[in-house]
Amino acid sequence: MRLGLIARIVLIVAVALFAIQLAVLALSFGLGGGRETVGPGSPGLPLRIASLVRLIDGAPAGLRPAIIEAFSDNAQAISILPALPPDTGRSADLARIAQAIRAALALGGTPGREVVAQFDGSGDGEPGDRLRLIVQLASGDYLSLNAEDRVTVRLLGIPIGFFAGLFGLLVAIAALIAVAREMRPLIRLARDVDRIGEQFEPLALNERGAPEVRSLIRAVNAMQQRIANLVKNRSLTLGAISHDLRTYLTRLRLRVEMMPEGRHRAGAIADVEAMQAFVEDALDFAEASFAAVPPADCDLAGLLRRYRTGNGEAGRIALDLPEGPVTVAVDGKALERVCTNLVENALRYGGAAFLHVEQRAAWVVLTIDDPGPGIPAEERTRVFEPFFRLEASRSRESGGAGLGLTIVKRIVERHGGRIELGDSVRGGLCVRVELPAGGPAA
Repeated sequence: MRLGLIARIVLIVAVALFAIQLAVLALSFGLGGGRETVGPGSPGLPLRIASLVRLIDGAPAGLRPAIIEAFSDNAQAISILPALPPDTGRSADLARIAQAIRAALALGGTPGREVVAQFDGSGDGEPGDRLRLIVQLASGDYLSLNAEDRVTVRLLGIPIGFFAGLFGLLVAIAALIAVAREMRPLIRLARDVDRIGEQFEPLALNERGAPEVRSLIRAVNAMQQRIANLVKNRSLTLGAISHDLRTYLTRLRLRVEMMPEGRHRAGAIADVEAMQAFVEDALDFAEASFAAVPPADCDLAGLLRRYRTGNGEAGRIALDLPEGPVTVAVDGKALERVCTNLVENALRYGGAAFLHVEQRAAWVVLTIDDPGPGIPAEERTRVFEPFFRLEASRSRESGGAGLGLTIVKRIVERHGGRIELGDSVRGGLCVRVELPAGGPAA
């Protein structure tokens, strides 16, 4: 399951070639039937030739035709020649076979015999692909043995099968290179599609590759544009509605302020303030979903120190920061909104916030722990959805409209960072935010 597409194709081709080799090997043994055939690789060939020569040497002249007839079959043709044929030559690649036959003859007590091993000619002077052995007899005649079954054809002293295998290997490599070249646009598409979710603007993908791949890339580009338009229209609609509501709420607040003092006036003011806070959250959500990311750096450590100093609940905020500035590649306003939302959540639900900042190469890690009840593991993904809250009401006293973590996630991801929720060592929730490190602080 971990193999890539090209690796799978390579594995399939390799297995197929191996299976073909096994099939050919099994077929060869099956057709051979276990019978030893005459050929350069026959281990008993020199001894058999030496035994046949001694048998013919010791037999009367009248029995020679019977002996030759008894040993001849479809696999080999045997005859006796009065002299060496005029086209007799010596092949350097078969010299070992001739030497082995001479050694077998010497071992049997018949040394000094002339032995010729060659490939039988095709009639036009070109070497054939059938083995021909000629051995001198005691009478001065020559025993000629031709292997009728096709034996290994050689080229430049190397079996032609080696060249066939080498050629097949080169063809397979060329095929794999061609497949890899054709798969490259698809692999690039998979990598680019994975990058699409990291930004809100459409990522124009180049149309390359086969017609089917081009059609797929064209469809992905069109899908990106439709999604971007949908998000843009939704954000603009939400922003427009929230902006108009803020205007009416401001006018309503002025009218409520003119009411006489009393319980109803205080309740009306609280409701208007809650609605104003909700509208502000909605506007921030729309801005985080669509606004462009300004290229800027901000000192995270300095921002947290200033936030704690200006917060009325500074006693419940604990900071563990490195000495000096810690710069992140995030706009100051957006970074302040992230820290404010996360710290307020920790204070509201956990009663205290413990902040830790750590510099790790190209990343800055902000960890916020609280001793509160935490969030169940199965709900930690859903809390980032717009308007989702573990507590079903939308009361500001119980936590707001459910846009805080959504806005934080949008801001962090738009700046190339990551956010995740986990269990805190203090018993509550641990929020881990990874932000790209910025340049040196000014």
